[in-house]
Amino acid sequence: MTGKLHNTLISGSISIDKIINKYGTYTNVLGGSAAYALCSTPEKTCQLIGVVGNDFSEEHLDLVGRYSISLSDLRIVDGKTFIWGGEYTSDFSSRTTLYVDPGIAESCLPILSEEAKKCNYVLLGNTAPTVQLSILDQIDSNPFIMMDTFKLYIDIALKDLKATMRKSDLLCINYNEALHLSKLSDPSLDDMAKCILDMGVKSLIIKKGEDGASFFDGRNNFSIGAYYVDKVKDTTGAGDCFAGGLIHSLSQGSDIMDAVVDGSVMASFCIEDIGHQGLLSFSQEEYLSRKKWLKNSLTS
Repeated sequence: MTGKLHNTLISGSISIDKIINKYGTYTNVLGGSAAYALCSTPEKTCQLIGVVGNDFSEEHLDLVGRYSISLSDLRIVDGKTFIWGGEYTSDFSSRTTLYVDPGIAESCLPILSEEAKKCNYVLLGNTAPTVQLSILDQIDSNPFIMMDTFKLYIDIALKDLKATMRKSDLLCINYNEALHLSKLSDPSLDDMAKCILDMGVKSLIIKKGEDGASFFDGRNNFSIGAYYVDKVKDTTGAGDCFAGGLIHSLSQGSDIMDAVVDGSVMASFCIEDIGHQGLLSFSQEEYLSRKKWLKNSLTS
């Protein structure tokens, strides 16, 4: 499948990660919400938007260049690329952040090319709401906007976060973040979804990890299961891969149910290997097999 030039923008963080889990210690791993989401789309169908430092390696440039239509919207500036290190428990149920340094990521904002300003779809991956808003402020078209966030920004940037939500068509966050954002005590999933939709976003997906995900838009809702994989090796970036697969599917004309299925397939490949490795070599036959299974897991 191919997309129109700069039809779909994928933005968010781009980082260099260190991952420690029961399988080993992995350094110099390309990470960040934008990088994971991009690598969950077919090559040369989406445009990467982001900022990295001049320490960003040729190896990582080659990888994102393999997937992005071009690198004209990847800004390389003097300074250090975002870095993050995390250690996972043996069952991957939680992780501890060992260190984090945004470097130039939140002080040097992305600058969109003229082509990118005319996009039809935008994924605002998990990053500071000020960065997300700066991207939206540069766009001249009226795109479908999907966004993600996490607990830190709910705590420290709620005003800007809500402003971004009101501009967005779809908010995609995990269960704990949704609970934190709603500020409800022991709510049902429906109550939590209604509370968040009332903040102004048009539709919502609440991700529940190994329990799948649920979609809400105030009129309709449905849920999908999570594909069982034999061996989980790394859960870093799984939610971003879900988002990348989903936005690409929408840009190709899929309805929201099919797009959620496609996103779920990409998340299942992500967790089977370290970093992006699980996304780079799966077969079309395996993709279609997982898609069929996940379609059968849909409930409304």
